[in-house]
Amino acid sequence: MKVLFVVTAFYPEQAIGSIRITKFAKFLQKQGASISVISLAPPPWANRDESLYFQGLDEIQWKVIDQSWLFKKVFQKMRVATIGTVPGNAGMSPTGSKRALKVKIRAFAQFLYTLCKAIDWSVRVQKHADKNFSKDNFDFIFCSYPSFASPLSGIKLKKIGIGKNVVADFRDPILADKKSGFSLKKLLQNFIIRNADLHFFVSSGVRQQVVGDKFLPIDLIAPNGFDSQDIGNLNPPSLSDSEKNVFRFVYTGAIYSGKRDLRPFFKAIANVLANSNYTIEQLRFEYAGKEGKIFLSQAKEFGLNKCVVDHGQISRSNSLLLQQQSDVCLLATWNTSFEQGALTGKIFEYFMFKKPVVAIVVGDLAGSELSMIMNKVGAGFCFEQAETNSNKELEKWLHEAFKEKIDHGMLQNTYNSNIKNFDINLVVKGINSEMNKLLKSQSIS
Repeated sequence: MKVLFVVTAFYPEQAIGSIRITKFAKFLQKQGASISVISLAPPPWANRDESLYFQGLDEIQWKVIDQSWLFKKVFQKMRVATIGTVPGNAGMSPTGSKRALKVKIRAFAQFLYTLCKAIDWSVRVQKHADKNFSKDNFDFIFCSYPSFASPLSGIKLKKIGIGKNVVADFRDPILADKKSGFSLKKLLQNFIIRNADLHFFVSSGVRQQVVGDKFLPIDLIAPNGFDSQDIGNLNPPSLSDSEKNVFRFVYTGAIYSGKRDLRPFFKAIANVLANSNYTIEQLRFEYAGKEGKIFLSQAKEFGLNKCVVDHGQISRSNSLLLQQQSDVCLLATWNTSFEQGALTGKIFEYFMFKKPVVAIVVGDLAGSELSMIMNKVGAGFCFEQAETNSNKELEKWLHEAFKEKIDHGMLQNTYNSNIKNFDINLVVKGINSEMNKLLKSQSIS
């Protein structure tokens, strides 16, 4: 099987999307597929993630294609000058009518910029393919959203005969809210679904948002997963006796300008401290990412800011070290009537270390997919804002965790055998199986 990845996020860019796609390429190759890659050149401000390197990468036919000179000189410069290097809505929260209007205008401008960027890159990808690939060169062209550039380029290559099938991988829905009227995003999402031969979704919630309840056999779940080989290169420094007695909570990654809300966690910690003999000196909350100020401000609301250690933006290897040395890994997401299945890839990274996880899910809808997965593997405790007794249950869990740490110096591993279902090698075996199944059906017909 010959597979061409046409993607914007790939090694060595430090981004959560790069991890998923690079791991897919790595294990498809290990399972016998011939892999080629066309990827977008990372922007100048992107950090490198060398932890994603794998030996088979040197055997892959790989071409990095940048945006056109005109796009970079005109549109990219204009975007950086206008909103910097952050996502279009980062740091903006719609409080007040004027503020809300400003957010909508900015979001629409960001959408148009992203679409222009996609069209520009897809033209350059097609030119490269015309020169370097023959007709029916590939069995599959693998694309991933976000961004628009990847699926639009992949569909274009199939139409000119470079590949037989398009795989559309959705890490997020294009259209987050359910809209019945005209929507350019909805048209683009439907266009991609209609022109792809297989659809993979990171979660059931994302699948439901994209294709609805009446999904087809080609609409499949392919969750993120963990690669145990990532642990092999870690060399954690030894902790002093005093450091071993500190209860360490670690959060790594984005907070989405506060949309990932950890205040229920900090409130529960404050209540446990007020009703026990535990002291604030026994606590440490470690954060790694670009939004340390928000993490600190959420802790400060409950008098816990002195316990916060902000590591800032660090490499993935150092982030993994923090997780490995933690007592509990923290996670935050949301689950609402309009937006479900928001599964951060960090949860599966946490699974790799079999560390207890405390997840905070805000929103008006209970029964989140994250909660179900955590309960299935025995990962820890998932607080859900929509559940009536979740506050008391969280406090109870934390109280027992504190006691266990003091009595035994560490928390025990409560994971069960279901954890193996999120080994990325098994996830990719499922993907490989579905792709081979499609090829077999096409050869028979």
